[in-house]
Formats: sequence, structure tokens, C-alpha cells
Amino acid sequence: MKEQHNQWIKDLVIYGALFIVLLVVASILPAATLFIVALMPVPLTIFTYKYGYKRGLLMSGIVLVSTLLFAFTLFLISLPLAGLSIIVGLFVGEAMRKQKHPYETLAQGTLGYMVGFIILVFVIENLMGVSLMTEYRVIIQESLMQSEQLMQGTGIEVTAEMLDTIEQQMLIVLDLLPAILLIGSFIFALILQWLSYKLVNSIHQEANFRFPPFYRLQLPKATIWLFLVVMVIDFIDFGPDAFMTIVLMNVLLVFGLLFSIQGLSFMFYYLQYKKQSKVLGIVLFVIGLVILPVGLYVTRILGIIDIGFMLRKRLK
Repeated sequence: MKEQHNQWIKDLVIYGALFIVLLVVASILPAATLFIVALMPVPLTIFTYKYGYKRGLLMSGIVLVSTLLFAFTLFLISLPLAGLSIIVGLFVGEAMRKQKHPYETLAQGTLGYMVGFIILVFVIENLMGVSLMTEYRVIIQESLMQSEQLMQGTGIEVTAEMLDTIEQQMLIVLDLLPAILLIGSFIFALILQWLSYKLVNSIHQEANFRFPPFYRLQLPKATIWLFLVVMVIDFIDFGPDAFMTIVLMNVLLVFGLLFSIQGLSFMFYYLQYKKQSKVLGIVLFVIGLVILPVGLYVTRILGIIDIGFMLRKRLK
């Protein structure tokens, strides 16, 4: 009993120290922040998996207090990122501890990142006084001015209408911010879960965490019906700047991504069915990325057909 008590304290020190090191790296090297966002929750995820969310909360509190006492400036700078990592680490670690299905764990990780990103944006906007939207608009204006000067220098005529069209297209990103945050959360959660699975399996020989084969991924048929409902609503003209128009844009973008993933899954399923090498599937996937957005449209259509017409059952 005493040995177990000492072990969890040792692990708390080790994983807490790793968490702080990653926090320091993120603060010193802003360029590595995106990589750190996926990596930083790993120590807390493993610790929570081993000892539960209550001790995970304890580790989080000790890390934050230690940073506050010994590096106050670092604490202020890195607090939003630390908060994001704590939320995600607790969500994923507890899901692994309860032996939840990998896709359910992925959903919890995505939710954790989404909540963390929303809190991060709130802190930056309201507590730090930095308007991300204003900064993005400034970047667009500067980019357009530089592009205009470059084109004029090469003798290319640039009209105000052309610049206005380009600006409006670039500003669509602001309307699609919810979908972009969701997709980004999914990608970061996927990377975090993959890393956590690999590390836990190597540390604990009895653990056997792994994702199901990608070719077995099958979205429910209800996804098609939901998509059709959204498409019907999209025919209603709410106006270009209406709230419902923005919501529909975001929902359709997410549906498009889901169907593209389903299409890729069917492609690998077909290769598995024909006993072809997975390398061929990877090559086709890379080609699809190179010829974007055509590649996405093809996989999206294939995904819709796979779900709606149950292509896998027809192959059997």
C-alpha cells in the first residue's frame, strides 16, 4: 500500500515536470505552439488514466500553483494554453481509464479541445484586450496592399472590384470560424489520442489501446437524412449576413468533411476487399490532397453513396 502511495507521488512529480517543461517551451518558442497544443496534454492524460480525474485535478492545481509561485510572468502568458491542456488531458485520460470506445474517446477529446479553444478565445478577446477578428482584417488589408503593389510593379492592372472580391472571400474564414475550430479540435484530439495510446501501451504491457481499422468506419444512415434536412433549409434565402446563413455554412462544411472521411474509408475497404496493398490507398489519398478541392468532392460523393446505398453490403 505504501509502495503504491509513493508511486503515484513519483508519477505526479514526473508528469507534472514534463507538463511544465512543455509549458515553458511553448512560451519561449511561439512557433512550436501548434505542436505543443497536441503534445502538452499527454502527461496529464497518462496520469489521469492511471490514477483518475480527481488526482488529475490535483496535479493540474499543483502545476498551476508552482508556475505561479516561481514564474509569475510565465504563468500569465501560458495560463490560457495550460487551461486548454488541462481540460483536454482530463477528458481523454478519464475516457481511457473507463475503457471507452476509441471513437467515444475521440469525441470527448474533440469536445475538450473545442471548450478549451472557446475559453482561449474568450481570454484573449476580453482579458488581454486583443481582437482576433480585427487583427485578421488588418493582416488581410496589409496582404492586399502588398499584392496590389507587386502586381502594379509587374504591369498587371488591378481594379478595386478585384481587390474587394478577394477581400470578401478571405473574410469568409471569420464566418466559418465555428466549423474551423471544430475541425481543428478533431485533428488535435486525434493526434493526442494516438500519442497517448502509443505511450500507454509501451508503459503498461497489459494495455492494448488501438483504433479500429479505418476501413471499418461507417457513419450511421441517419447522417444522410440530417444532411438532406440541412440542404432543404439551405434553399431558404435568409440573407447573406443572416445568422442562419452562417450556421448553415458551418454545418454544411462539417457534413462535407464527414462524407469525405467516409469516402476515404470506403476506398480503403474496397482495397481490402480486393486484397490490394494499403500503399495504393495512401497514394490515392495523397493525389486527392494534391488536386484539392476536386479530391474532396470525389471522396464526398463516394461517402454519400456508401452510406445511402450501403455499398459495402452490396460488395458482400
